[in-house]
Amino acid sequence: MIALLGQTTRDEIVHADGGEEVRCGGAPVFAARALSAAGVPGVVITRGADDLHADVAAAGLPVLAGPPGATFVSRLALRPDGHRDHEIAALGTPFGAADLEGWAASTLAGASTVVVGTQWRDDVGPDALRALRRDGRRIVFDAQGLARPGLGPVVPVGPLDPGWLTGVDAVKFSDAEAEALLGGLDAEALARAGVPIVVVTHGEQGADVWCDGDAAPVRVPARRIPRLADTVGAGDMFTALFAAALDAGEEPVPAAERASAGVAEILALRA
Repeated sequence: MIALLGQTTRDEIVHADGGEEVRCGGAPVFAARALSAAGVPGVVITRGADDLHADVAAAGLPVLAGPPGATFVSRLALRPDGHRDHEIAALGTPFGAADLEGWAASTLAGASTVVVGTQWRDDVGPDALRALRRDGRRIVFDAQGLARPGLGPVVPVGPLDPGWLTGVDAVKFSDAEAEALLGGLDAEALARAGVPIVVVTHGEQGADVWCDGDAAPVRVPARRIPRLADTVGAGDMFTALFAAALDAGEEPVPAAERASAGVAEILALRA
């Protein structure tokens, strides 16, 4: 079973056509939709935005919500070309080892792989990762939060402290996050993550997959979807489907191919 760990967030969105809405966001909700669509068993472990947890459950997986706390708030302006302006307006209550060894422990006990979706740098710290790792679970980490020190406009900031990824088996960066945190996109830069499997996504240009010892990353192409403006959550969906493929025994490159195809199917419904 796949456990999806991360904040439920309140997303304040201005769409490319000028329409405005507030909706439930965060890595778990998008990841849950992807796993549900693929028929992969999973569970969401989340906290924050307590009034929106029904929306998380509507994604199709069981939900374990932690004790009430602060809510992470993001503000996004979506452009017609698929790009977006993003600001962090409020931080949530981070996950600590006490959470994972306490209220989340019984749910985690049934998980063979945990997908960690972070929103800011201190969201899931090294102590929490050590707690996740103790029972030998695979950890697949979405590094977007590591490039976000805190409040304000979302502009990737590095460099990476390898201690932030202690015990992680696979990590996913966007290309901008990898440039900021690792200082590049080649094999030498990707090795700085200190993680056996590194994936860098490039939007409609696909994703690069690098494994420890590889001379160069392997490019996995993506399906281009015309007239697609809303790509919110695509990275979260990719990471979850990639983790599910690894959990099913796929090698990293075929796992990325499977994840890319799954995300394209979901995004095509938004076009």
